Amino acid sequence: MQDISSVKNPIVKKIMALNKKRGRTQHQQFFVEGIREIQVALESGLVPTEILYNSKWDVDQLTQFRGQLPQTQEYLLTDEVFEKISYRGSVANALACFRLFNTSLDQLNLKQSALVLVLEAIEKPGNMGAIFRTADAAGVDAILIANPNTDFYNPNVIRASLGTVFSVPFAIGTNEACLDFLKENNFQIYSTYLEASTPHYSVDMKGDTALVLGSEAFGISPFWIEHAHETIKIPMHGLADSMNVSTATAVTVFEAVRQRAEI
Repeated sequence: MQDISSVKNPIVKKIMALNKKRGRTQHQQFFVEGIREIQVALESGLVPTEILYNSKWDVDQLTQFRGQLPQTQEYLLTDEVFEKISYRGSVANALACFRLFNTSLDQLNLKQSALVLVLEAIEKPGNMGAIFRTADAAGVDAILIANPNTDFYNPNVIRASLGTVFSVPFAIGTNEACLDFLKENNFQIYSTYLEASTPHYSVDMKGDTALVLGSEAFGISPFWIEHAHETIKIPMHGLADSMNVSTATAVTVFEAVRQRAEI
């Protein structure tokens, strides 16, 4: 394990660059902070290119953690240097770098009667991460990120997902490419829409089902209204006329789970 005590070290400079989308694109890498998140990434088959540790780690705990890792380059950083690269401040004491994913639609391999989420132009990384947590809990088969409006590799997405971005298959594409994929695989497309008249619990979600949810500010675009087999809404009984997109996702997804449990 190599010791690093200077922020001018090339590895440290690279990690700091990975905090920005431009740096992630340049290096074709992203980083994951925190023991739990790194472990989920490893369990999902990802192989780190480097792992960096905070020198505050308890020796026994560090030894146990390292024993679970594949062979990779490891670095032990002083507190000051680790604080410079850490997105989460004092919360994380380990940071791992991974190569960017293949995010093409053709790499998805879906089972029969799959349940898929389509997320159009989601803006907030925290919401994106929360939706992945819901998808993981519900057993969603894949997430299609359509016309992305936030960088999937943003550290806040990974943090908010608690590492479930590594357990739920996903792909990124344009609206048109995502629609073509769904049509080719004979999905029923249900788009959530405030002006819809059909409650979400009134449609059949037992077969190949795609649930489309839109941006926090504007909801779904006319594209997904036009191409939906049906538009659906969550009935609202209070003063608010809409929900946070991650909450709306949970409500609609678990309705699909409920229906499928009755088969």
